[in-house]
Amino acid sequence: MNVQPDQPLDVQLNKHDENYKPPPKVYKPFSGGGHRLGSPTPGSPVRIASPVSTAATQATAASSSVDVDINPDQPTVALRIQLANGTRLPARFNTTHTIGDVYSFIERAYPGANARPWVLATTFPNKDHTDRSAFLGEVPEFKKGGTAVQKWT
Repeated sequence: MNVQPDQPLDVQLNKHDENYKPPPKVYKPFSGGGHRLGSPTPGSPVRIASPVSTAATQATAASSSVDVDINPDQPTVALRIQLANGTRLPARFNTTHTIGDVYSFIERAYPGANARPWVLATTFPNKDHTDRSAFLGEVPEFKKGGTAVQKWT
């Protein structure tokens, strides 16, 4: 505006007769970055995403090679197992399989599972399943399938 400090200035206000119309909004898609919830340390997404994606591909490859012996004549339940590193493992079990069979499936599918002590839990209601001799068909949270979470202890 070419105004120097302490220079006198003449300001004129003009009243307009029309209503204010805001300028049209320009659509701008999200272009920022994000962080995974529960990541060990906030920082560069490349450094954090790289081990998780590697672990995810290892667990996915391992889960495809690890199968559970399912009797087709008996009823089955589908469990979505969420590992502590964020990887999801879908699996089918007979209702006669035990919680211990789920533990051993996780240990076979993801060899790094025993790096720290962990327990199998459900999300709602929050419950730790430590009785490895319980049958899946008798556990109310797993009677019709559901989600099982590997939780570090």
